[in-house]
Amino acid sequence: MYIERKHLIELCNKFLNEEIDANYLSVFSSNAIMSDDDDWDENDKIISDTLFEWDNEIINFPINKLNIKLWKKRLETNIDELEEYNFWNSHIEKQKTICEKYGSNWKPINKNLNIGISDNLDLETLNGLRHKTKKGEVCWFIWSGDYSEDDNFFKPICAEHLMQRKPKLIDYLGLDEGFRFLITENGYEDVWFDEKLLKE
Repeated sequence: MYIERKHLIELCNKFLNEEIDANYLSVFSSNAIMSDDDDWDENDKIISDTLFEWDNEIINFPINKLNIKLWKKRLETNIDELEEYNFWNSHIEKQKTICEKYGSNWKPINKNLNIGISDNLDLETLNGLRHKTKKGEVCWFIWSGDYSEDDNFFKPICAEHLMQRKPKLIDYLGLDEGFRFLITENGYEDVWFDEKLLKE
């Protein structure tokens, strides 16, 4: 079999429609890599990368619905967002760039730290602020839409898990205590220091 992108896209669709599972993709890829009968364009790095990534998800990316959508997008458009959605360290340089741009010290948080988020993170505008806190406490609060003082407005989430929902937010979590940001889905960005956050 000569494997083309359209064949891998078809497998992505079958996975998303729950017609096949992660094990099927793993076995398919392993067989393709080991077989003398299967071949593909070796100049198409995306086909090779996809097969090798599916062959061993333990050292690559988990085979789940979100990542399958990202693999499909890469196969269709050449846009690769898999690291952004899966590897915390892929955001470090972006964090440093944003800190330098807005005059902040780079003060990254532990990816296992809980942050507070609102339920409605799918809205157009996203807001975030970093309080001065003791080590281990929730320091970042992120919301979309109207802010609320309600005790249940913010829910705790492990910072690393935010990557699979809104990976762009990770780029701002290196800002120092007292900083706020406002970003939109269409690329607007505003970051500023709010001294009041250090007094609360």
